[in-house]
Amino acid sequence: MSFCSRVLLLGLGLALGCTKAPKVQVVGKLDMMERARKVEPSVDVILPKDINSGVRCKSDAGELVYGVGCQSAFLVKVGDIDLLAVEFDSEEHAQADALRLGQYYFANWLFDDVTGEPSLERFVKEAFGAVNPKASLPLEK
Repeated sequence: MSFCSRVLLLGLGLALGCTKAPKVQVVGKLDMMERARKVEPSVDVILPKDINSGVRCKSDAGELVYGVGCQSAFLVKVGDIDLLAVEFDSEEHAQADALRLGQYYFANWLFDDVTGEPSLERFVKEAFGAVNPKASLPLEK
């Protein structure tokens, strides 16, 4: 192998070795509850009355209520107010649905029914560092 070939291979190896995949965070249910209770110890998941009720990713007709990648959804009581915590398969899908709905997200979770409710906005920001991607977009002219 010639000197030029070795230099080319070394340069290619360094270039590939230094690239990073985008950071994707997937957080489980137990970790989410732990984070929530550090900020608000009374946080609790409201269980559905039966197996056929509760918050769903799809309607009875099979249409998506929440976006692609929705895994499950939970009604969560924070103090005297409820929010919906929706688990997605990826941060990308949670962010896309948060943008569509104008709501907050953190990692692979969407927080619905939060925007416009100051105490819930404060809670998701403090407990999770959640952001509303729509709020950070420039205003249309």
